[in-house]
Amino acid sequence: MLLFLYNLLLPLFLLVSLPFYLRRMIRRGGYARNFFQRFGFFSYRLRSELGQGEWSWVRAVSVGEVLVAIRLIEELRRQNPAFRAVISTTTSTGYQLALDRAPEGSRVIYSPIDFYPLLRPIWHLIRPQTVILIDSDLWPSFLAIAHQEKTPVFVANARLSRRSEARYLRFQRFTKPLFWDRLSAILSQDPHDAQRWTRLGLRSDQVILTGSIKYDTGDAPANFRFVDWLGNHGIGPGRPCLLGGSLHPGEEALLVQVFRNLLPKFPGLFLILVPRHFERTPDVEKILRELSVPYTRRSEPTFQKDTSVLIVDSTGELNDWYQTATVVVIGKSFTGVGGQNPVEPLLARKAVICGPHMENFKFLVEELVREKGIVQSADESGLAAAVEHLLINSKAVSELVANSDRVLAQHRGATTRAAKFILERRERT
Repeated sequence: MLLFLYNLLLPLFLLVSLPFYLRRMIRRGGYARNFFQRFGFFSYRLRSELGQGEWSWVRAVSVGEVLVAIRLIEELRRQNPAFRAVISTTTSTGYQLALDRAPEGSRVIYSPIDFYPLLRPIWHLIRPQTVILIDSDLWPSFLAIAHQEKTPVFVANARLSRRSEARYLRFQRFTKPLFWDRLSAILSQDPHDAQRWTRLGLRSDQVILTGSIKYDTGDAPANFRFVDWLGNHGIGPGRPCLLGGSLHPGEEALLVQVFRNLLPKFPGLFLILVPRHFERTPDVEKILRELSVPYTRRSEPTFQKDTSVLIVDSTGELNDWYQTATVVVIGKSFTGVGGQNPVEPLLARKAVICGPHMENFKFLVEELVREKGIVQSADESGLAAAVEHLLINSKAVSELVANSDRVLAQHRGATTRAAKFILERRERT
């Protein structure tokens, strides 16, 4: 009855939302490309390929989920070279990324509208042996058909916030039969999430702790080339260094102000500014000139005795620059929205500070803050105090690094564990 009512109301919702989609297609340009795949209209060639069978259907909403899907599919193919995937995504950016980077043996389509009469023939065309949902791409009609066809459904890299848990629990009478009873396994990112999933009514053997595929980063060998480079220009490794990485407009000025405030206490402090876009270098230079702060640039290094700031006006080098820092400040987290990836400086074993806007890495940052593996500052005064504390207190730096190591350790090998579990469970189904 619930599924019937859902499909009865869905066309009305689609009709109401049609102007929104039309506006988006016009504004984005590429959004209309292969738009009608959402209704099951495929080219003759693609339809023929999809009809070959022996596919696994991997659903990923947008860019972040597509990147996770690609990593997982590559590992699934490494463990089982016969693994073939249909990747479906919702957004035009996710679709283009999937087309550009789809692993061998994969095909890319738009995720079809979750209308049972429309979805059923698409399902019969693809005939998936396995379904893998990235994060939480849960749709009632899709899951109902998978359940009817006895197709195992895995939610990989699964996340569940406290807010989502509360919402699902409030409507558990509806969510349990529509969602949770139709899932084979939840591959959870951390123990806190795993507990939330089980509180929704999933059995303990349905919830498997694998870690996050997104943060499954191997221990790459450290490259100290810029430590040596600075040393050759008179900035020795013993000198305290504050580095701002992937900075957005307004953050260079913020860090320069923090730097100037700290100079009386730390006269040897050196500042490295790495703008997200090197084309903004003239704007950063203007800030420094107006404040009479002596600086130089990576592209034209001219170090004087009083040079105290370096602008990195090059690309593709940030990971190696992290090795030079005593304290790292994450860009796009103070004046931007979303934040940049904190994993690279954490893997470099540096003390890391971020601002209040880390929405793109919300779950990881929440975990790091909870485990005291990162410092999150609300504003400029909090940033200055945090930098000062870390420059004074080497023990605090060591504790911060050790705590972040512990948080990231649970994610190492997550991709391998998830792929192994899916392949093994699929064989038993």
